[in-house]
Amino acid sequence: MPPPYAVIQTPPGSWDDIFDRQAIEMAISHNMFIRGLNAIYFHAPNVREGQVQAFAFFCNSLLGLIHHHHHMEEEIIFPLYEEKLGAGAMEHNVQDHHAFKAGLEDLETYIQDIRAGRATYDGKLVTEKLDAFADGLVQHLNDELPTLESSKLRAKFSKKDLEGLAASLEKRIMKEVSLTESLPPGLVLHDRTTAPQFPPLPKPILWLTKYGLYHIHSDAWAFGPCDVHGTLKPGFSNHGPVAAA
Repeated sequence: MPPPYAVIQTPPGSWDDIFDRQAIEMAISHNMFIRGLNAIYFHAPNVREGQVQAFAFFCNSLLGLIHHHHHMEEEIIFPLYEEKLGAGAMEHNVQDHHAFKAGLEDLETYIQDIRAGRATYDGKLVTEKLDAFADGLVQHLNDELPTLESSKLRAKFSKKDLEGLAASLEKRIMKEVSLTESLPPGLVLHDRTTAPQFPPLPKPILWLTKYGLYHIHSDAWAFGPCDVHGTLKPGFSNHGPVAAA
């Protein structure tokens, strides 16, 4: 499974159906991570000296989002799923997290050392560190989706269960994440042609993200595979390798 990686096909169903939405929204999130990994591979060998800090900011934000996503799964989502689907139902997903955790943290530490001036940027080393875990991570991002298949959820969950889960996730996200680092990636890591309803932000917040928050670190978000309007840039694809721009 060499990079660049193909994104996950959008699961069937309707975004407006809360049971269908679980897999659709998870696929969108996972595809953002996959596009982000592809962007690191794409840019890492060619980062100029004056771009190092911006690129390190981009990488650190992406890796932080992946970390936070998996913490949320293990602490909020998986316990509810195990309660409804049975003990051990999510254990394989937790084991997957542990399998790539060390490699993810190793790259994250290196990037943070670059940001702090404790390490010198080396694009080849970034790629090598990414190679150590990216295949396993992307495989996991694909393998996790069948867990959320809507017919399985309808059999075990109520609408109220899923609404409560969404409320818990939203509360935790608002408490823990930085808006300047978490909202712009929803624009530059997401191809809106695949899901125009995403990110599901109120129009004033979406406007603020595009025309305000994005520009605080626009030099970093420039490394995203999409522009601020969610349009894929030349050199990037949803279907695996393409010719470099």
